[in-house]
Amino acid sequence: MLHVVLLIFFSFVLQTSTPGWELLSLVEITKEYDEFISAEIDKPLFPEKLKAQEGAKIVLEGFMIPLEQETRQEYFVLSRFPYQSCFFCGGAGPETVVEVFSDEKFTFTDNRIRVEGELELNDDNPLQLFYVLRNSKITKWP
Repeated sequence: MLHVVLLIFFSFVLQTSTPGWELLSLVEITKEYDEFISAEIDKPLFPEKLKAQEGAKIVLEGFMIPLEQETRQEYFVLSRFPYQSCFFCGGAGPETVVEVFSDEKFTFTDNRIRVEGELELNDDNPLQLFYVLRNSKITKWP
């Protein structure tokens, strides 16, 4: 009986869980010369499984990387890894960072946070990250 209850519980959890960093890591990255910035850039190739999630709400946990000098921000980058190990400073790839846009302002923290937002894929603007979360909110704060 306990096995049946556990099977039902885990089936429910797996079906209702939201995709996260593992889903974003499915991207393939190629190199391409960009005329606009006159340099070689990383170009994402999104598989169908990832394209199917565009516009859907996803939940990611990570670390805030501020993009403004203000202490309260509504636009920041969420990194899967702490600052010293993130894409910009460490050896991680561009699939480990997401631009976050929110209607609320948040105070910067070094602690891990959880963000929920609508996934937007970017494969044509080299001045923006591969992934953007729109209409985002922080659902776990230190």
